[in-house]
Amino acid sequence: MLDTHVTHDPILYNAWHVVTLADHVNADQPLQAHLLGDAITLWRFEGKIIACQDQCPHRGVSLSQGSIDCSGAIVCPYHAMSFDLQGHCTRIPADLKITSFPQSANLRTYKVVERYGFVWVCLGEPTQEIPAFLEWDQANAIAFQCGPYHINTSGPRILENFVDIAHFPFTHSGLLGDPNFPEVSNYDLTVENGEICASNIHFHQPNPEGTGEAKSVSYVYKILRPLVSWFQKGDEGRQFSIFIAITPVEETRSIAWLGVARNYSPEVSNDELRTFQDDVMAQDVPMVESQRPQKLPLNLQQEFHFPCDKMSIAYRKWLTQLGLQFGVC
Repeated sequence: MLDTHVTHDPILYNAWHVVTLADHVNADQPLQAHLLGDAITLWRFEGKIIACQDQCPHRGVSLSQGSIDCSGAIVCPYHAMSFDLQGHCTRIPADLKITSFPQSANLRTYKVVERYGFVWVCLGEPTQEIPAFLEWDQANAIAFQCGPYHINTSGPRILENFVDIAHFPFTHSGLLGDPNFPEVSNYDLTVENGEICASNIHFHQPNPEGTGEAKSVSYVYKILRPLVSWFQKGDEGRQFSIFIAITPVEETRSIAWLGVARNYSPEVSNDELRTFQDDVMAQDVPMVESQRPQKLPLNLQQEFHFPCDKMSIAYRKWLTQLGLQFGVC
């Protein structure tokens, strides 16, 4: 069909976003997801995931309440119009004499990729590949997903919290920090090749990986996309990594997803570590939901900054250079 879609922020509209866990998409019942103010419906056919607008072009009913037929077509629950895997209308039961359908009867479909156990969707034309998380595919990696974490604030606020070390001793006291060790060491920062990297970060943590072992931890952080970031911590061959991908549902409504990978402690269950990450996020959520304004201020004069905030300052400057409009002020 003709693209009559209202254009969103072009940076995010043409980017890949996680919308759900891959295991949640099946061939029996379509699934609804939300991205940049739009509702999307997803289902599987012969192992492949299909994504399209979750709105019938006839009377606007949600297609995710419908069904999937034996050919993989999605069937509207209201008047049983059928749409094939390319979004083309193929059948109108109320008037079976119609065999040629106008473009206005078709669905808008979206590019979709399954990776790292998540479903990634792009509403427009992707300007970059899905970010690479090399730790996930290493032969000795123990990897799992966490989320969804529904958070009532903007995506950039959530990402900035993810890369903020200084809140660990207070928001995450006893887990990721200790109020007796609040100082953040001076660290190295680079901005190049479309990424922001902070390295040589050293921090004392009571329980850094959820295994109960207190130690001084060395971190490397990278901001890979406006709403995707990653860190790795560890030493002597023991590496623990987490990436965060934030779904911008609305400007001040988001969903955070975590991918976690480690190369040690196979005796510790993924469920146990997932519970640990859930506990950490439960401490973060009330902090970021209380921040005002909810949209991230790009004017550096609007908020006070610590010297150790230089990564978040670089992030705000980078978003300004990119021209991001969604979720910022």
